[in-house]
Amino acid sequence: MRKRIVLFAAFLLAAGFSATALAESYTDGIDYYKSGQPERAKIILTKTLNDPTTYKAEAYYYLGESEFALGNKEAAKGYYNNGVASDANYPFNYVGLGKLLLDNPATQKEASSNFKQAVKLAKKANSAAGVNTDIARAYFEAGMPDYKKYLNDALKFDDRYAPAYVLQGDIYAKENNSGEAAGMYEMAHSFDSGCIEAYVKYALLHYPINPRFATAKLEELLRGHPSSAIAQRELAEAYFNAGRFNDAVSAYARYMANPNHFASDRARYAALLYFDKKYEESLTLIEKALPEEPDNLILNRFAMYDNFALENYEQAADFGKAFMNNPANAKFLTSQDYIIYGGALKKIDRPEEYVAALEAAVKADPSKPEVYKELSDAYGSAGQMIKSADTMAKYMEMIEDEVKTADFYSLGKIYYQAAQDTAQVLEERIALFQKADSLFTIVTERAPENYLGFFWRARANTGMDPETETGLAKPYYEKVIAMLEAEGNTGSSVIEAYRYMGYYYYLKEYDANMKGTLKGYPETKKWWNKILAINPEDSIKDAMSQLD
Repeated sequence: MRKRIVLFAAFLLAAGFSATALAESYTDGIDYYKSGQPERAKIILTKTLNDPTTYKAEAYYYLGESEFALGNKEAAKGYYNNGVASDANYPFNYVGLGKLLLDNPATQKEASSNFKQAVKLAKKANSAAGVNTDIARAYFEAGMPDYKKYLNDALKFDDRYAPAYVLQGDIYAKENNSGEAAGMYEMAHSFDSGCIEAYVKYALLHYPINPRFATAKLEELLRGHPSSAIAQRELAEAYFNAGRFNDAVSAYARYMANPNHFASDRARYAALLYFDKKYEESLTLIEKALPEEPDNLILNRFAMYDNFALENYEQAADFGKAFMNNPANAKFLTSQDYIIYGGALKKIDRPEEYVAALEAAVKADPSKPEVYKELSDAYGSAGQMIKSADTMAKYMEMIEDEVKTADFYSLGKIYYQAAQDTAQVLEERIALFQKADSLFTIVTERAPENYLGFFWRARANTGMDPETETGLAKPYYEKVIAMLEAEGNTGSSVIEAYRYMGYYYYLKEYDANMKGTLKGYPETKKWWNKILAINPEDSIKDAMSQLD
């Protein structure tokens, strides 16, 4: 039932920190717990709990496991119950609730009931081996021999289930039988190269005897799982303990734990506070740390991020300028860095620099559709509407079936704005109005109940018929009027529609008056009087006075 979700999150880049350093989201916390580091597991699981990609039932379970390992049984109980509330069919939280009851003979029967419920659900969820392994671990940690039955059951369901061998390794390790323990850990990662805790425990077991071999195993783990935080941290410690300080500095910069004995801790903590949206606390920490580490990439990055989040745009731009223009940082800059920096430049009205920042963002990661959307906005802010439109079109091409009605609407408006450039010849402007109209047509098809698609079709068609010779916009303004009058809307959109209709009929009725086939302007007055009924002082009042 494990849901491993890979996300892009290369925010903590520092010297030697590759862009894959943060990608595992809440599953990194699970890896920390399974590798025997519940404190770090708790930090990551708490931080990522409300991420949209986090499977909360699983996250709550491992939060409960972490608290249990730390001796906080009441907190553990709360998380297990939260997990059941989040997904009552996820079996593991029942294991946790049962485990809490094992230390009291009076509640052991209830514990067994919870375990049976977990096993029952596990069979439906195809996670029987995992549930039985966790129940076995619960009994083993409680010092009860029942663990043997559940461990056997786990292997009956899957005789290659890696965590079951990890548990056997842990049992041997507790018995100080390091040879058998190592064999079980090795078997576990041979059965499943994704069993990170098997690698970690295997390496840690070997390190006192053969540090070079242990380090090689951790390097192997990191090659297979370059985004694993626990792999990064353990390899960093192995380098440090072996006196390989240059390697250790690079490795420490990559891992995303929170070891209190390292100088980079403040930077990591500042990052965690930022991700937890505690921007003031993060910035306060950074301001204290920067005098001691003025060139620390992480501190400078999050000084920019925090200031931007706090709407201190001038300060964000200042930090960004120093941070982004430092040659030493060049190879570690991410598209997100450029986006935040560009956003600050936009807010302080420096559009050309905003464009440059977003162009750099696309160059840093041309695979991210959302960066093209930001670049389109940057071009728009700088008045480069054709580039804005083309870039928005590229964004929509990249996301294919995920294109929203709002995207078609936005692109239509960009083409419409591009057509307003009077420096272009009329044919070019009309071609842009046609593109806008085609996009607004899609909006009307996707959202026929919303007047805006018809309203902007009317405007685009007005652009294609600048002298109102053919009345191209007329059917769309009529549609807008019908929709808005039906809901009693008397805003600027319906007034614009009345104005157009009145002018359209004015041209017709003027010609008829000149030819003597009509006297007066009945249709013109009809529409313009509708405007005056809403706003008696509208400028159309002067035009009306000249009709008699």
